[in-house]
Amino acid sequence: MAMKTSSAKSGPAQDRFRVPATVRIGVTGQRTLADEEQVAAAIRQVLERLDQILRDTPHRYAAISSLTEGGDRLLSGEVLAWPGRGMASDAELRLFLPMKVDEYIAECSTHASREACRSLVDRASSVEVMVPEDTDRRGACEEVGHAIVRYCDVLVAIWDGKPARIPGGTADMVKYARMVGRTLFWIDLTTGKVMEERHGDGILESFEYLNSFNGETVGGGEITGLCRDIYGRFTEKARIFGLDPVVIRPLAETLLPHFSRTVLLTKRYERRYMRAGSLVYALAAAAVATVAIQTLFFPDFLELLWIEVAEMGTVLVLLIASRLGDWHRKWMDYRFLSERLRTALFLSLFCVRAETPDPAMKPMLSHTPNDWIEAAFTRILETRPQLYCELTPPFEELKNFIISAWIDDQISSYTTMSGWNRQRHEILSQAGNTLFTLTLVFAAMHAYGLDHIWAVGHGDTSSLLAVLTIIFPAVAAALGAIRIKREYLRNSERYAHMVRHLSIIGLQIKRVRTIGSLVEALEAADEVTLREQQDWRVVFRFRELETP
Repeated sequence: MAMKTSSAKSGPAQDRFRVPATVRIGVTGQRTLADEEQVAAAIRQVLERLDQILRDTPHRYAAISSLTEGGDRLLSGEVLAWPGRGMASDAELRLFLPMKVDEYIAECSTHASREACRSLVDRASSVEVMVPEDTDRRGACEEVGHAIVRYCDVLVAIWDGKPARIPGGTADMVKYARMVGRTLFWIDLTTGKVMEERHGDGILESFEYLNSFNGETVGGGEITGLCRDIYGRFTEKARIFGLDPVVIRPLAETLLPHFSRTVLLTKRYERRYMRAGSLVYALAAAAVATVAIQTLFFPDFLELLWIEVAEMGTVLVLLIASRLGDWHRKWMDYRFLSERLRTALFLSLFCVRAETPDPAMKPMLSHTPNDWIEAAFTRILETRPQLYCELTPPFEELKNFIISAWIDDQISSYTTMSGWNRQRHEILSQAGNTLFTLTLVFAAMHAYGLDHIWAVGHGDTSSLLAVLTIIFPAVAAALGAIRIKREYLRNSERYAHMVRHLSIIGLQIKRVRTIGSLVEALEAADEVTLREQQDWRVVFRFRELETP
């Protein structure tokens, strides 16, 4: 049976690959607003700024508010009135209150205020009373404010910049937000200006990365071709083990296209980053060779130095292109996401959810706060077939299929990559050692005045040896830099380590006789692959393309 996949051209087919986002906008604001229209315009400016950051991403907003009179209510109303971008559902309001709704509304200063509060409460999607009833009022309000800061993605502070008049006021909430690293937009009540403050949470950067991922263009034919190739291998293995290919067909229409697109993007940016890196070091060595040859053999032919200018100019162009195109970061992120999706493909067959990084890992080097990959992965997982959670799968056939299509394929892939990386490490190491040895020999010959050994006619052997003793170390250094930059040895050992772990897990899976035991073994495999991917991410995180 032929497999159907949507293309990734512009339009509705492309839109299916866009990962949506919900932005939680917290608010802390002063009660008295001298010019509500000015503040409302500033709030709309904030929303427009977020729209611009997420221009290629379907998104909507959720206001996180305590509905305090003044700025809180104004922002809540503006967010609810703001249309969603590319999502079926519009904005929502989530309330964090210091007391029960009726008590809270009763404390409003006027009848009009109570009616306005009641209207917004009725439109809220959720209402949470955040503090125990025996908490004093000021303490309760402060606790609610802190909860809003912790829960939101970005905080909008509607504030005149002056110290708080009472504990827990807007000034204190801004101070708390800055202390915990929450990104905020400060709307200055005195001027109406909006100031964007990016802090340690990195949320706006995360939105920018997600938007960049959504905006990537991949030819529909490429995605369809890779999907067809992968699905063909799956169906072939399924038939070998007596599994009806219909069982795996839902994956081809849900997770597999997302996985294929991410794999193609990973390969795109890996090629760009690796080739640019090798060219930078090669051109640096070539520049040394150019100057040496011109100086010693063609001292009067200064035009040759334009070759060095071109070489150095190309290096700078590559560095700028890499930074502007974000090749290094995209390669790392897309590879991590693609490997998580690979695991999710197989775990979905048993209604097992692939792991996302543990929150305790967020301070670690493998992850950053508000990592966009986790959000994208979670959203993509929502497309996985739920029918596997309702069916009783053919146990032995599906078990053998997973061993072959996932575990054994991963073992084969890691074995190949381990050998390839070790081979490259040894070749580059031997080449570098050979060049340095030759440099030593030539330098010694030059120092002892043995140039005549190579003399041919009246050739300038002395200059030739001098050039070689300059060029060879430069080339050896370039080869060494490429070897270290690509982490050939460490990757070889890490992949070999993965082969051992997966081989053990594969044997455990073969021995299991129940679904429960199989699920435990699959979760162990998921844990191992996740840790490997995190380790790989740490290794290459600080390998940004830079000048030699």
